Amino acid sequence: MVIYGNSGVLATKKAKGIVAKEQLAPRDAVFVYDETERHPTNIVAVYVFDATGAEPVDTAALRDWARARLGFAPLFQRRLRRVPLDLDLPYWVPDPAFDIAEHVVAGPSGADWDTVRARLAEITTARMDLTRPPWQIQVFDRVRAVPEIPGEATVVALKFHHSACDGVATRELELELFGGREAPAAPTANRWSRSAAGLRAAALFPYRIGRFAMGLSRTRAANATARARIEAGLLHEPAPVRPATRFNRAIGPTILIEQVFLPLPEVTALRDRSAERVTVNDVMLTVVSGALAAYLDEKGETPPEGLAAMVPMSMRGIAQWDSANQLCQMTVDLHTGHRDPRARLAAIRESVRRERRRNSDPAVLRHAARVETAPAWLLRVAGRARAHRSFTDLSSVPLHNTTISNVPPLGAGLTFRGAPVLRAFGVLPPMDGDGLRHLISAQGEEIVLTISVDKAMMPDPDRYRELLRESFRELVEALG
Repeated sequence: MVIYGNSGVLATKKAKGIVAKEQLAPRDAVFVYDETERHPTNIVAVYVFDATGAEPVDTAALRDWARARLGFAPLFQRRLRRVPLDLDLPYWVPDPAFDIAEHVVAGPSGADWDTVRARLAEITTARMDLTRPPWQIQVFDRVRAVPEIPGEATVVALKFHHSACDGVATRELELELFGGREAPAAPTANRWSRSAAGLRAAALFPYRIGRFAMGLSRTRAANATARARIEAGLLHEPAPVRPATRFNRAIGPTILIEQVFLPLPEVTALRDRSAERVTVNDVMLTVVSGALAAYLDEKGETPPEGLAAMVPMSMRGIAQWDSANQLCQMTVDLHTGHRDPRARLAAIRESVRRERRRNSDPAVLRHAARVETAPAWLLRVAGRARAHRSFTDLSSVPLHNTTISNVPPLGAGLTFRGAPVLRAFGVLPPMDGDGLRHLISAQGEEIVLTISVDKAMMPDPDRYRELLRESFRELVEALG
């Protein structure tokens, strides 16, 4: 249930490689076509380093540090270019005007955690300028009062556009960025011509349409096979709609970030004490489920039916996808109607297992492959249709009410200019229809649950934070 994928644009470069043009895969291009001001598609990873005894970070030193690591990924020197009329998928092309000053910023030094947290919310929700390489590093030095971290810390925020990477690619890159090595910028090659790309797209247009028609035929057959397996009880489909909550409306201008820290040994002990085999993710889904149900109960908004979460699932080792993003979206029933934590954990475990089985089924995979042959203009039209959807006065929403994701554990021994890492976490940008999102990360002996939420939907995130802790304690007591 983690955001996994291949390295894609973030791939570590070979020693004598060059930064060359590359066309996006359809699954990656969707993140370009779907993006709006109210639907940002960013990945934000945040690292907290021990500032004790470290040299102060100034802008010049920070940019020298980053410049010495540009060669670790072609993303750092490539920008996105779209084909005329979107007749074909966009390209990553070398940026001849690349300026590191546009991507690496030293934030105010000596700020407190609340100030930095507010700035992280702004970074997470701000759309990236895709006329430049879609990445940003912002560093806040000598940050005071970071929760559960004594002394001052250096906070590094690493931001990418989702079309370029997913969670595993980010984890792979951070091993390079914070591993102590350097990799000077690689040379660029393969100049890109928009007019030539347009002519090529026009020439290939009949082929693309024919390929799309053949793909539709194959995916219809695959869908029929999948439906037969569902009717036979071999696969289980999630409920197509869920009751809308306050979090399934249009988002406002202010996003809040809250965090809950749980001891990893206690979470794994819960896993081990369960009568059935469960995972840490099952435990965390159960914790969120209990808190979400309790919060809505306190507001007098208990939903008439159970809620569900979108939970990204890794497709590595399951499907061979030629894309930077190799994930599918599971719809996991949170069983918010279960008041007994033990029963809720068992039910969520079964829902996760069913969704993993369904999304790994060959027929379902063949049906999902329809995106691979979809023409660029159709992906763009679909993205625009989603962007204009209204979230006013909804009584129900498709599939899920919130997002609960996690990322792989951080590598060991990472440093920033000699300072050791103390914590790593990610932040998901809320969007219209999904105004409450959760991201789970593990580092050392702690699990960090980071909540990003629209302020109008949850004006009291500190109460939700406490309900998450209470839900965890209730599960501990239920499992003895």
